[in-house]
Amino acid sequence: MIAQGLDIDTKADNLHTLLEYVRKLRAIDFNAYRPGTIKRRLHLRLSATGMPDYASYLQYIEENPKEIDALIDTLTIKVSHFFRNPFVFEVMKSFILPELIDTHRGDALRIWCAGCARGEEAYSVAILLKEVMGKEKIFPQTFILATDIDRETVEDARRAVYTTESLVEVKKGCLDKYFTVEHDFYRLKNEIRSMVTFAYHDVTTCKLPKEGIFSDYHLILCRNVLIYFERDTQERVMGSLSGSILKDGYLVLGESETIPHQLDNFYEVMPYTKAFKKRH
Repeated sequence: MIAQGLDIDTKADNLHTLLEYVRKLRAIDFNAYRPGTIKRRLHLRLSATGMPDYASYLQYIEENPKEIDALIDTLTIKVSHFFRNPFVFEVMKSFILPELIDTHRGDALRIWCAGCARGEEAYSVAILLKEVMGKEKIFPQTFILATDIDRETVEDARRAVYTTESLVEVKKGCLDKYFTVEHDFYRLKNEIRSMVTFAYHDVTTCKLPKEGIFSDYHLILCRNVLIYFERDTQERVMGSLSGSILKDGYLVLGESETIPHQLDNFYEVMPYTKAFKKRH
């Protein structure tokens, strides 16, 4: 059981020391996350290991190196499923993707899914593109980059094997067309898997992922990622993402996220979508 009544300043110092240890070891800076979120998730590992406080837990990690993987798995957010918030994907399928394909026929279509979890969102976009381009006479080249802060999650995404819980929003026709059944799991077919490149990346660095090669994108999805950061980090990340989007490109955020007022060159294309188009 976690000890109560610890000195708050001491706890704060020890928390910072613990997060700095993780940053130096794995290059993930959890100091940028909201303290309340981090503390709630850290308490899960303290309870699981029987450690009474942050200092004791740090010593436990040093003595049990495999615990760092369990900690990172707990601290990172991986809640997702295919076509999460279906209305947003319907807008992308009906308006955003057809427009981008039509406007950029002579250019490779570049899409980045930041905070991709186990790949559900990126593969959902790939399926939409496959469906939309099936109606086109000229297929543009496409490049979909999906990144996440959790290396183990990225590996899961590459395997592309999912339970029924991840597929609740997938229509049966789409399920039959793009997935194969393996016992109690569904494996995504290679024609979709091959459309997505996965890589490790931390958006709080405000640097572009090196695997992307490109410095500008036609569409960036960063949904339900910013809500876990403090405001100054949100603004820095948003400024970095917006600068990586071409004129007339799109940024899609999560339901409770929005564009900061400083970025007045974006406007929401349709109410309740959190899909924003860049004016200039």
